[in-house]
Amino acid sequence: MATSSSRFPAAFSAIAPFRTAASISRRFFLCGALAGCSAAAEAATYHVSPSGLDTNVGSLVAPWRQIRRAIVASVPGDTVLVADGDYLGFDLEGMAGTASAVFAIRALGANANVLSTSDRSDNRDTIHVSFSSYVVLDGLRGSNANRAAVRVDQSDHVTVRNGTFGNNATWGIFTDFSDDLLIENNECYGSVTQHGIYVSNSGDRPVVRGNRVHDNHASGIQLNADASQGGDGVISGAVVENNVIWNNGSGGGGAINLDGVHDSIVRDNLLYGNHASGITNFQIDGAEGPRGMQIVNNTIDMAADARWALLFKSSTGGNLVRNNVLGNRNANHGGITYGDATDVADTDSDFNILDAVSPDDSTRVALGTWQAQGHELHSFSATLASLFVNPAGGDYHLLGGSPAIDAGQTVSACPADLEGRARPVGPAYDIGCYEFAAPAGTSFYTVAPCRLVDTRKPAGPLEGPALPAGATRIFPMVGTCGIPLTAKAVSVNVTVAQPAAAGDLRLYPGGSPPQASAINYRAGQTRANNAVSGLGASGGLSVRCDQPEGTVHLILDINGYFQ
Repeated sequence: MATSSSRFPAAFSAIAPFRTAASISRRFFLCGALAGCSAAAEAATYHVSPSGLDTNVGSLVAPWRQIRRAIVASVPGDTVLVADGDYLGFDLEGMAGTASAVFAIRALGANANVLSTSDRSDNRDTIHVSFSSYVVLDGLRGSNANRAAVRVDQSDHVTVRNGTFGNNATWGIFTDFSDDLLIENNECYGSVTQHGIYVSNSGDRPVVRGNRVHDNHASGIQLNADASQGGDGVISGAVVENNVIWNNGSGGGGAINLDGVHDSIVRDNLLYGNHASGITNFQIDGAEGPRGMQIVNNTIDMAADARWALLFKSSTGGNLVRNNVLGNRNANHGGITYGDATDVADTDSDFNILDAVSPDDSTRVALGTWQAQGHELHSFSATLASLFVNPAGGDYHLLGGSPAIDAGQTVSACPADLEGRARPVGPAYDIGCYEFAAPAGTSFYTVAPCRLVDTRKPAGPLEGPALPAGATRIFPMVGTCGIPLTAKAVSVNVTVAQPAAAGDLRLYPGGSPPQASAINYRAGQTRANNAVSGLGASGGLSVRCDQPEGTVHLILDINGYFQ
């Protein structure tokens, strides 16, 4: 099993070695040098804006021009607020925050773009955080990096959230020798040679949550402990959850690639249309193979040119596999492949949906034959059409009557689904990343198909303008097309037209957008999909447009409602 890191060993030849304490920025020592200084007491909020000047004071009315200028002035506990616009790439070195004095750089809007540069001593990575602690990067965007849009280097307790990082030369987000990371709610796409998100070099306890990772050449998300680079060669305590990962791997690598990972959980992820492997647990660059792994309640639908949905190879101890949909459109492969008999013995796998297994990473054994040998006794096979609302359109919610409903086993380490719904809804866990639940206490009523929304028309509450990138618009649903004021949810056909860029739309009642999209699309594509969404307290439907730039037109045709 070739991994993307083994395919690209030169990626590490240019990574700087450990630096000494003397190289850390003077900001580390600023408070200690001032009598009575308290980072918490002196916490400040600074502003940067395209309208600013670096000779200003960094206030709301007199902002700085560059994020770099704000970093020079900041100490742990400070916050830098970034207005929409373009900014030069920057280095953050030696920001020694604490749990009570977190340094944050936060975008105020959806278009705070950090640009690749040629004026620094090291321009490989657009945003470079090193030798720092308790740092938050929130809502920034970065594309076309010389290597990574964001690198976190030899740091701890760094959060990268709500960012968009696309079309970078090697990685969207790359980390090395960094513990206690939180990488959440980012979109990472189009990495030219490697992965969307890459956590490397023995960094323990990373949380990779709620990201949308797609169209990367190699892995979607890779965790590789890289024993040859130093450290113990093991990543432990990882949580990889609630990610939606699609169309990666044309150059090899798993959608979720785990080399040298121990005692970690992979749960509630949706993987579809990936072209190499699904979730892989193995040892090539790491010091040891998998043990203590929990692979729970994931939904995987592999592409027709793909390898296996789940791999265990070179295991060094027990692993648990439960409640996964392990679908594969490649008739020569299937659900789970093992390296050898030791991997089979080390893996407690049951209550899954799959059609075949390989005990030796070569021979394909049909599920029925495998069960006759005493394995997967509560697992079964099912067609995608019988399980999901619209897999061809990227909607992997369970159909009413799906055989996955109430067919799983309780796993206390997976208490909620991808959308945060508590498990179980019925008498038992459902299999896959979603629990099935019709709107509580409601019944479904059909209506004659009726066009509710068409943003191609002149401006109006249910008409134009087109949806802009990164924005949310609320459409009033009740009181038209036969939808009563008492409706709690609607069943609609969603169509997109004239998108300026690839992206997706998310439909929801209000509050935080869900991780799963209602429809995905490419630039210029007209596409439709079915969806069910709850309505807000005032009867509105929120629609979030996730694409890097431009606009997209939305057409909604309603066919029923719940009340």
